[in-house]
Amino acid sequence: MRQVQNQSQQQKMSLTQQMRSSLSLLQMGPAQIAETLEEELPRNPFLRPVPAPPGGGSSGGAELPESTPAQELSHAQSLLAQIALIRFSPDEAKLATELVYCIDERGFFEDPRDQMCAYLNTSAALLDQVVAKLQQAVEPAGVFTWSLRESFTVQLQAQNRYDPLIEALLNRIDLIAKSDIAGICEHCGVDAEDAEDMLADIRSLSPAPLTPVPDLTITARAPDLIMRPDVDGVIQAMLNPAALPDLLTDDALFDTLKTSETDSAALAYYRDCYRGAGAFVVAMQKRANTLLRIGQQIAETQQAYFRTGRPLDRKPLTMGSMAQDLGVNKSTISRAMNNCTIECSHGVIAATDMLVRPISDDAGQKTRDQALKRLSLLIRTEDKNMPLSDQALADQMCKLNLGISRRTVAKYRAILGLPNATERRTAARH
Repeated sequence: MRQVQNQSQQQKMSLTQQMRSSLSLLQMGPAQIAETLEEELPRNPFLRPVPAPPGGGSSGGAELPESTPAQELSHAQSLLAQIALIRFSPDEAKLATELVYCIDERGFFEDPRDQMCAYLNTSAALLDQVVAKLQQAVEPAGVFTWSLRESFTVQLQAQNRYDPLIEALLNRIDLIAKSDIAGICEHCGVDAEDAEDMLADIRSLSPAPLTPVPDLTITARAPDLIMRPDVDGVIQAMLNPAALPDLLTDDALFDTLKTSETDSAALAYYRDCYRGAGAFVVAMQKRANTLLRIGQQIAETQQAYFRTGRPLDRKPLTMGSMAQDLGVNKSTISRAMNNCTIECSHGVIAATDMLVRPISDDAGQKTRDQALKRLSLLIRTEDKNMPLSDQALADQMCKLNLGISRRTVAKYRAILGLPNATERRTAARH
């Protein structure tokens, strides 16, 4: 048997995490965006919505809702209110109250135990006893801790998801920061599936539990785009802020943590979260820009339709032509339009409803709907005693710059539910 060795070379594109995030967000609708943000905001303290400008911003001058008493409470007041409900001895209650002012914006103690014992004038045993009670009783879980690892431990214990394997993994925050599945498998002695589950459990936790989670309201069924006439009556496309939240990264918080966090592994985790927040913001901005460009292309092409609301006024528009005009890949257009909806004066419509194929490459701006209407008119106004054959109808359509073949005429007749020439002649005689 003869052995032959062949060598080939292939070129492949490897998608980065940011590219995968952009592609994923691009094809999401408002409901999926809202669900994704509900997962991302609690576990990434560096992801924040852009504050609304004074006076209501894009809400048209509407007044902002009044803050509730709970919202007006500061973190310290909220924690003190919870401490007042815990059974403490007088000395413990006094120490617990003082500890509220010893934590940073994450909810972590800023100083080591021995220094805290010195300036709080207390014993290490009493300090640990009070801290343990606070960790078990106070919300959010994970505050009153000395490190990121301890905070994750408390949060997992509160969720009843803390076990020896998770404990072992928390000793290697650096592996978690790098999402090193192979390293986690080796360190914990588990397979890849278990490693991924453990990583997902920890990644779902908040690395800064005391940092407030923004209340970002997204209308799940809000249209992505809005079509409105400008002062000159020209239809313009605009993004709907109710469906496309504007996000940014909390650079100030990251700068603070860079100077205050002394654990290099924890700092690597925070740096990874910060990069993730930045990638998410960029992906959302790219999604918004792509949708806006698509909306502008639709508005420019379908001006007549948006004014009249008549389907016959739609002009030919395909994903391929849009991709060519916008200089993007056709798959990008497909993903963006997948769940995209448009609000106009005629109601809310799917963006894909604005896609209309021309009847042929040389038919100009003529669409199939227009060809169907014209064919129906020709048949209904013909001489009933001498009905037109399919070939004659095709010739007539060509004269009207609606060039279609005889076979296409037969197909369109079937769509319209109209008989052939022989059947029409027979019906006319009876």
